[in-house]
Amino acid sequence: MEITILMDNEKNDLVYRSEHGLSMLIEWNGTTVLFDTGKSDAFMQNAKLLGKDLTKVDYVVLSHGHYDHTGGLEAFLIFNKKAKIILKKEALDERWSVSQGYNRKIGFPLRKRFEQLNERYMFVDETQEIVPGLIVFTDIAKQAGHTFTDSYLFVQQNHTLVPDTFKDELFMAAVHNDKLTVFTGCAHNGVENMIRTAIEYTGIKKVEFVVGGTHLNRASEQQVKRTIMELGKFDIEKAAFNHCSGLQNIPRMAASLRGDIEYGYAGTRYVY
Repeated sequence: MEITILMDNEKNDLVYRSEHGLSMLIEWNGTTVLFDTGKSDAFMQNAKLLGKDLTKVDYVVLSHGHYDHTGGLEAFLIFNKKAKIILKKEALDERWSVSQGYNRKIGFPLRKRFEQLNERYMFVDETQEIVPGLIVFTDIAKQAGHTFTDSYLFVQQNHTLVPDTFKDELFMAAVHNDKLTVFTGCAHNGVENMIRTAIEYTGIKKVEFVVGGTHLNRASEQQVKRTIMELGKFDIEKAAFNHCSGLQNIPRMAASLRGDIEYGYAGTRYVY
C-alpha cells in the first residue's frame, strides 16, 4: 500500500502547492482511491510533480461536504472520466460558517449540479467494503457525552441554520497485514471515535497507521487533552495528522502517545 498526501495546509518542499484543504491518494492491491480533493485543482498539480497519474483513479471518497475537501472535484472529473464518487447524501446539504463574524457558505461546490453527474455518484448510507479489505464507514459510534469541537459550523435545514452534527461525514480504513490503517478527513465526529468504530467493526486492535485531520485546531484545551487521552488507549504504531489538527498539537501528541507521531505534509509518501 502506498499513501501520498497530495494536498494539505502545509508542504514539505517549496516545489509543491499548499492550501487550506486535504487530498490523499491511496494505491491498494491494484485499486487507486482519491480521498478528498482539496479546495481547488492544486492537488492535481502536486500529483503530476509526484509522478501520480490521476486518470488511473478508480474511486473518489469524499469524507464530508465542506469546500476544502470537495472543491477540486470538478477539475478532477474533467480529467478523469471513469472514477466513481463515494459520498453520503447529506454531503449535498448547504453548510455555513460564522467563524469570521459573518455567514459564509462552505459547502460542496457541485451540490446543485449533482444530477448532471448522477452516473458518477455512489451515495452510501451503510458501512461497506468498496474492494476487499478497504472499508468506507458511514456510521461513527460516538461515546456518551461526545461534544463537537467547533461551534462556528452550521447546516441549512428548511431555510434555517442549525448547529452542524456532521451527519455527512464518513471515513475509510484498510485491513493491511492484519492491522488497520485509518483515513480521516476532518474527524468532526472525533478521530478517537473513528478509530474505535473501525476496531469494533473489524475486530482488529492493532492500528498500523492513522492519517488525516483531527479538527483540533480550534478545540478547547480540555478537548485537546481529552482527545490525546483517548488516543492513548489505542495501539497506534504511527500517525500523520494534518490539515485541521493544528501544528501546535502535533508535538503534544508525539510526547504523549506511544507511536511515531508526525505532521503529514503535502508531498509526503508512505509505503507499507
